[in-house]
Amino acid sequence: MRAENTSMMTQVDVNTSVFVFGAGWSGLRTTQELIDLGYAVTVVESKTDIDQAKASSRFLAQASPEQGQIFESTIENVSSTPGVECLTGTTLLHFEGMPGEFRLKLQQGTEVVERQAGAVVLASDVQAAPLHEAYGLKPSNRVMSQTQLEDLFQGGEAAKLCGPGRRVAFLVGFGQEGNPLVMRRIMQEVQEVQELGGQAYVYVNNIKVAANGLERLYRANRDRGAIYFKLQAAPAIDPDGSRIVCLDPVLGQEVALEPDLVVVEEKLETPQGAPQLAHLLRIDLGPWNFVQENNVHRFPVRSNREGIFVVGGSRDVADLTWSWTDAANAALEVHKFLGHGTKLVPESKAVVDKEKCCFCLTCYRCCPHGAITWEDKPVISSLACQSCGICASECPQDAIQIRAFEDQNIKSQLEQSLSNVPESPGIVAFCCENSSLEALKMAHRFGLNLPAGLKTVHIPCAGKVDLDYLFTAFLKGADGVLVLSCHPGNCKSVRGNTFAGWRVENVQRMLTNAGMDKSRLRFATLASNMGHELSGILNEMEADLQNLGPSPLK
Repeated sequence: MRAENTSMMTQVDVNTSVFVFGAGWSGLRTTQELIDLGYAVTVVESKTDIDQAKASSRFLAQASPEQGQIFESTIENVSSTPGVECLTGTTLLHFEGMPGEFRLKLQQGTEVVERQAGAVVLASDVQAAPLHEAYGLKPSNRVMSQTQLEDLFQGGEAAKLCGPGRRVAFLVGFGQEGNPLVMRRIMQEVQEVQELGGQAYVYVNNIKVAANGLERLYRANRDRGAIYFKLQAAPAIDPDGSRIVCLDPVLGQEVALEPDLVVVEEKLETPQGAPQLAHLLRIDLGPWNFVQENNVHRFPVRSNREGIFVVGGSRDVADLTWSWTDAANAALEVHKFLGHGTKLVPESKAVVDKEKCCFCLTCYRCCPHGAITWEDKPVISSLACQSCGICASECPQDAIQIRAFEDQNIKSQLEQSLSNVPESPGIVAFCCENSSLEALKMAHRFGLNLPAGLKTVHIPCAGKVDLDYLFTAFLKGADGVLVLSCHPGNCKSVRGNTFAGWRVENVQRMLTNAGMDKSRLRFATLASNMGHELSGILNEMEADLQNLGPSPLK
């Protein structure tokens, strides 16, 4: 069963200015991409000037020298381009509004600045922090971080420490899970030591080479004499770094080294202030406090809110190649969203009945897309709303209806479809259009075995399944009801599967209290390519219902 969307389309005006947070390597590259597409850009940077922003992540350019040179010309182009405003020493105080008409309040020194924007891009770079403590070491003339060594190379001052006859030990992969960007820096530093005539020793856990050219660089290191100790546990290191002892897995015996210099790996982490910025923007955090949740529907540069995009080090550990690819993608997404200042949208994706609304703010709190604001009643932005229906199903007054998925429409479909059920068990399956509905199409196309009494209900998201739908299905004659959602972390509406799971558990308790077997109501998660699994779930349920017999509510 599928409802038809008959919403009228309307044209709305959107603000075409774009705010870019971050004036480092990724931020200015993103700005350049947006300028090339003709957008006015305001760059916001918490540091006092662009040079300081660049310096805080200079290791990215040192890891990609060619792109670092390109970046210098980018700065010149951006700073001299009309239509670009740079607000340095500035932080975000308040953020409100909807996509296409965001309103920002910023603190610049002692002054409060107010601006409007149609879209926002978070484009700060990943930051590096030494891991001395993880190895039980303290910075000294003998012990230094990767950034300190790279600065010595840049300033031509490394020959004394890394020249002929000097032994340089690198520690990597024991203070954190390895990363190709960290490994690239280590290998390039080894290469620099070799060019100065020094001998490099690398104590490493997992050698991460899953990036362009890293396997080749690793072999070049080895061919020129670098010694790599691949270990399961960190070596024993004297507190001052004067002696390192490890069990060589090849020789099967302890090997001791008295290095002249010890270089400690650096942790790559989320940009400073990113969690606070995400909180103000109402976007979901991902692993390690990066500002993009780990959800396939967000990749590469989208957030859970329409009109807010994330680039490079703001969303994950990223080198310049990755960040600049993101910058181009984000610019295209902005262009797709803002266009030339007008956008065609449904007149209303969701309708609020003001007479029923009790102003409880439930819809505002549960909307995963930040699509709801308040005037004298909830106002749902057609630009921001994704029509998932979570707000409608959570509303205690049933004051919100989703176009094409109105409650009465779905209940009528249930009554009509269940009026003619064959003798075999009648099963109603609520299918999310992003996963199980596609899996069902696959099952039909492949000719897989499906229950004869199966009736499906097309829903925009499992989060739209209301308790009333479940009760209606049973009252209209269903022997069993199945709610099918996306896998955890794979829901387009972020938490639709979570809400659906809670409601199923709630109704199962009610069924048990009423004397019915709770297994008549089930919840399962699927991906869109799991037609075979869907067939198995449905056939298993049919067999169980045959054993249970007809529903006592028939």
